[in-house]
Amino acid sequence: MASPAQVEEFRTATAELASLARTQIRDLLSAVSASADPVKVRDLLVRVFPDFMTSFGDTSAVLGADFYDASRNIAPSAGTLQTVFAQPAKVKQSEGVARWAVGSLFLDDPDWDLFESQLLGGAQRLVLQPARQTIDLLSRADARSGKVAAVRWSRSVNPGRAKSGKSCDFCIMLAGRGPVYKSDAASGMVVGRGTDSSIALDESGNRRKGYIGGVGGGVKARGGRGLENSYHDNCHCVPVPTFYQRETRSFNVRGYERRESVLVPF
Repeated sequence: MASPAQVEEFRTATAELASLARTQIRDLLSAVSASADPVKVRDLLVRVFPDFMTSFGDTSAVLGADFYDASRNIAPSAGTLQTVFAQPAKVKQSEGVARWAVGSLFLDDPDWDLFESQLLGGAQRLVLQPARQTIDLLSRADARSGKVAAVRWSRSVNPGRAKSGKSCDFCIMLAGRGPVYKSDAASGMVVGRGTDSSIALDESGNRRKGYIGGVGGGVKARGGRGLENSYHDNCHCVPVPTFYQRETRSFNVRGYERRESVLVPF
């Protein structure tokens, strides 16, 4: 499992990358007047915004792979699973963010500040998306190969630093649950209705020992936003995998020695 220092290093690196992307987008917007034709602004962004997300997304995926190696205490030079990288945001996803943001300019009272805030917030999420997804892909590949017995996820929030921003109250609530999520997406899910069933079930899908309460059917996103949109705009959280290995332990029951297989974090 990654140390607090490694988590903070990863958070700072991705925050700086997202900040650089936002700076370049601001430079692009500075060449456009706030009174410019919204159609021209939209067409400009649809043409160039996906390229920004692809360029920065490639770097983001490498940062995610490096953080994963650090989490597993593997030197990057070992070349473990470095060929498994998440792809940058798809063109249509990037275009969708640009079209959504520029909608503020088509109002009867156009709001340039709102438009810029929405565009930059969406850009931050898309830039960090490949890093987060790469960590998830690598851990799943490790689990399938048998190198680890299981993986659970927790959400690491930022108490508030100038470079990487402060996490919101909702993120802090999710982080307080610890490594109980079965996927990166669950640890970073958007606000929804229902109960996350991974909290109540163990690795075999059975009810977790000591769990009190019902077993939910899963969390459904509020509104039209899907759960695959795991992190909200301007989110500074880091998904942290906890790796488990299987060990056989002995214990005594009424004078008889028994052995059981247990999952132990490492």
